[in-house]
Amino acid sequence: MVVAPTPTPTPTNLPTLRPTSTITPTATITPTPTWTITPIPSATTTPLPSATFTASPTLVPVAEARIINPSVNVRSGPGVAFNRVGEARQGEVYGITGTNESGIWWKICCLEGNKQGWIRSDLAEITGPLDEIAVLDIATPTPRPTATATPIPPTPTPGLAFYKGIGPIHMKTHNDWLTLWVKVYSGNAGDGFPIPGWRMEIKRDGIVIAVTEPSADFFQYSAPPDKEFGNRVIYNLKKEVLNPGTGRWEVYLIDGGGVRRSPIVEFTTSETDPNREKYIGFLAAG
Repeated sequence: MVVAPTPTPTPTNLPTLRPTSTITPTATITPTPTWTITPIPSATTTPLPSATFTASPTLVPVAEARIINPSVNVRSGPGVAFNRVGEARQGEVYGITGTNESGIWWKICCLEGNKQGWIRSDLAEITGPLDEIAVLDIATPTPRPTATATPIPPTPTPGLAFYKGIGPIHMKTHNDWLTLWVKVYSGNAGDGFPIPGWRMEIKRDGIVIAVTEPSADFFQYSAPPDKEFGNRVIYNLKKEVLNPGTGRWEVYLIDGGGVRRSPIVEFTTSETDPNREKYIGFLAAG
């Protein structure tokens, strides 16, 4: 028996599906705005002011006078013939504004009331630069006659307030300098009472070289008892002078106005004389 083959089915051709076109809406064109360019104003540069530098003032040393006497007369000119315009006291400091040709008197400023006046140079300690101090030419005043044409009598010079009570006593020393031990006192020479506030002016060969500090209001001894030469004396005024050399010396007490008020005590020194310690006493008068 013959079996017929099973027929293979033939596929049916189906139509190919094509994609349907999608309509894309047309974009609306928005016109681009036109920009107006506004010019930016240029910045104006204002110059800054230049810095002004002020130099710091230079401190210039000032010549000054420190009063070393208890009381000093200040006068209207360089000399005792000029009127007294005021008083300067110990420790006060004044500026120096001038000097006279001899350099003995100094013009100072300022006293009470902004006044200026003149003092003697040996009555003050002078410090500072003196080279540029003006030299002032001040004429000595002429005394004015009175209404009756009678000349004004000069002011009498004060009398001496002291006598020479001790010495000078010359004492040996190994020191190279000159030492002056001075007793300013009242009463007797053995003890007595100290008188304070008096200065001693010292001249060497006719030239004033120093004015001492004021005498003290108490006594003390010049050296301990075991001093080799035993120069033990009572004093209340002392002055040491370096390099005395050979010379002729004069010493005396002065008042606040620089007027001598004691006798002049004289002595000499030399390179070979070992007596370079002197003891002097000034005894109050009356």
